[in-house]
Amino acid sequence: MDSKVRRVVILLCVLVGITVIGIVVLSNIDSLKRKKKPSVNPVTSEVVSAEKEESLQLGQNLDAWKKDASFFDSEADTLAGRILEDMSALTVKAVSEERDIRVRILDYEGELMTGEAFKIAVSTDKKPNDYENYSDSDKDGVVTVDFLEPGNYLVTLLPIEGYTIPDKPTEVTVKGKIEYSFIEDISLLFKDKTEAEARLDDTMKVGAETYADKRQNASFAKDDNVYGVDVSEYNTVTDWKKVYDSGVRFVMLRAGYRGSISGDIVIDKNFSENATLANRAGLDVGAYFFSQAVNEKEAVEEASAVYEVCKEKNICYPICIRIDQAGGLGRADSLEREARTKVVQAFLETVKSFGYDPCVYASSNWLKTNLDMKKLSKYRVWMAQFNVSPVEDMYYDMWQYSSKGKVPGIDGEVALSKSFIEN
Repeated sequence: MDSKVRRVVILLCVLVGITVIGIVVLSNIDSLKRKKKPSVNPVTSEVVSAEKEESLQLGQNLDAWKKDASFFDSEADTLAGRILEDMSALTVKAVSEERDIRVRILDYEGELMTGEAFKIAVSTDKKPNDYENYSDSDKDGVVTVDFLEPGNYLVTLLPIEGYTIPDKPTEVTVKGKIEYSFIEDISLLFKDKTEAEARLDDTMKVGAETYADKRQNASFAKDDNVYGVDVSEYNTVTDWKKVYDSGVRFVMLRAGYRGSISGDIVIDKNFSENATLANRAGLDVGAYFFSQAVNEKEAVEEASAVYEVCKEKNICYPICIRIDQAGGLGRADSLEREARTKVVQAFLETVKSFGYDPCVYASSNWLKTNLDMKKLSKYRVWMAQFNVSPVEDMYYDMWQYSSKGKVPGIDGEVALSKSFIEN
């Protein structure tokens, strides 16, 4: 149920409860005005005078509620009032990636509280009274503070009418350097793209096309090699069982990409369904992310994005960073070899920290000229080279040998790979 609908339902229930209480009060108003008569002790059946009634133990006088001025007190002291108060309570969560703080203001259900211009005060724990104020100007429930010195900070949500704010500041440690670990609020960075936006921003290219044989293999041989396919939202899979029956034994699914112009993280819209159905058909599932990270921080974000969508799936094949050209105009296309190698290392080490098998994907030319493979020698390699004959002058764990494959159960062309990974 939508959170707004749920709030309306709860509020209606509260109003009904208050109405019932009001009816009870009105129906008993005459008895409340009557002269007090001696009551009967429910334990001994003894008639108790008004004076003696005062000494009864708690619970023995069943008419005690009539003397309790707060029994039908104001809304704030009733269950209905407490429910309304709980519904207005806000919580604050804060995380740091590198010299920054990202603050989330959450409602009583733990969802982002949007539509309000919240303000926060940020100070160090050593100087709590020396603070700076920041505003959620776009009212999305998130406030980001950049360019902070490493250390311990306090984040205080400032009072706002109609809401109950935390009574204590939220503590957060600002990191001086990015860590190869999961970013817990990574989904905040996910963006949806229209088809038109995707055409401009999703510019994943395969450098191997430049050096491809004129005639590529369109199928795979019936031999002892382990064959797989590479599938994204641009492939239409009609029947995963047919894919398996054709001889395919693994699939590398695109988990998402970073926009080559915008830098936004976008999740492949078919990833979740493809992962579930491919696994159900008997295929081993791996994943890849098309990177346009320009530094280690963005690489950790990309790895965290992959983990966020993979953590509830059965992923037994490698998780790869796909580091290749983006049409020559991508934000990461001009990275120097050393900087690109650091990006790849950050992604792979973060994936490794999640317990997955990390892997780098690129065309053979990019592996040779745009990455320092000596520094990446401990990781798996998925090489793209669209040749009929194997590549002999470099090491690789998987070989994507064709972009023109034809596989039953998949409409159109699909990339084909061989795997030399021993399970």
